[in-house]
Amino acid sequence: MADPNHQGSGTAFIVASAQWLRDDTSGRKPYSLLNFSVPAWTLQGQRDLGTFDVLNGTPPRITQGADGQLKPQPAEIDPAVELRAELQQYPDAATWTFATPLAASANTVLIAYTASQDTQGVAYALLHRMQRSAVRIEGVPGNDPEPALTLAPGGQHVLYSVRAFSSHQGRQQLTATGELRLYGADGKLLSQQTDERVAGDWHPIALTPQGLAVYTDRRSNYRFVSLGHKFGVEPVQDSNSDDLDGTRPGVIYAGG
Repeated sequence: MADPNHQGSGTAFIVASAQWLRDDTSGRKPYSLLNFSVPAWTLQGQRDLGTFDVLNGTPPRITQGADGQLKPQPAEIDPAVELRAELQQYPDAATWTFATPLAASANTVLIAYTASQDTQGVAYALLHRMQRSAVRIEGVPGNDPEPALTLAPGGQHVLYSVRAFSSHQGRQQLTATGELRLYGADGKLLSQQTDERVAGDWHPIALTPQGLAVYTDRRSNYRFVSLGHKFGVEPVQDSNSDDLDGTRPGVIYAGG
């Protein structure tokens, strides 16, 4: 994560552990907050964060305290629980069930939910927390039971990487079509394009502030697609942020 107090100063913070495997007795691993100067990637400092349960919990998430210092977020804070309580303040909350946060950036949260009056089942929306408003993302999920949605830094855009069923070794499976649909903060389609380079067994993992969509084939190969729009610089937090299975690269936001 970039240093929120010195944007553009050439400083990056990374949460890391020197221990590859968790402790068999406690299921915990030690973590540190490493401070690097970039682009040289020279280690400037290291702060011990303690040990964390990576079997039943997650590695530490870093948040900025009221004093401006970076510190681990208390483990007992559950973003999903907090969001469900907050949803009661939204006008349409009474019609939503099973609301689940998928990703968050700045003051926007991407959620999946079931609307009691909706016969299509699961729907997706952007919650704009400052305005206490919610907008449904139009045309999603379509025919995809688990649409691949990627929230952009800043929370004002969502990329839908369209998938479709295809036959593979006698079985039907969902694969990427290469069609990319970008939605704005109002939930409406902003742009649409097709890139055959990310069709097939390619999976979206991040959007960059410069407007690139990053894809991986989960075999250490990555491809980048320009979406023609600039995004914010606020980091995105989602279920993949911890990278427990090692399929995501480190994501660094830097001023250019």
